[in-house]
Amino acid sequence: MAQVVLHQNTLQTLNTEVITISFGATHWAQMWLQETQSPFPFLVDTERAAYHAYGLKSSIISSWSFNNLWYYAKAVRQGRETFGKRGNPHQLGGDFIVDKQGILRLTHPSREPTDRPSVNKLLETLQNLQ
Repeated sequence: MAQVVLHQNTLQTLNTEVITISFGATHWAQMWLQETQSPFPFLVDTERAAYHAYGLKSSIISSWSFNNLWYYAKAVRQGRETFGKRGNPHQLGGDFIVDKQGILRLTHPSREPTDRPSVNKLLETLQNLQ
């Protein structure tokens, strides 16, 4: 999310609205929002309707993958906050670009928690929609 925030001006130029959707309890979602200071609209989907609609999975094996453990090990070593366990740690997220007609133009369901498309890929997709 921090990398996307750095490109706010570009996203505005591309007439793009970023929306964050959280599946967690309202308490944890609000805590995340307060800690990250995300400037984007934030929705809480406690029933995971959006998660199911977009085919996002929950996976114990993926949540404890080498890449995810390595990410947290590096974060701890660098003294970064990891925010601890909140809600369902096995729920995987994703990134999606939906155009004005409601057509999915980019779908990236995460294979594990650290799996995200690059900001360049997101921007390239948005630029191609212009």
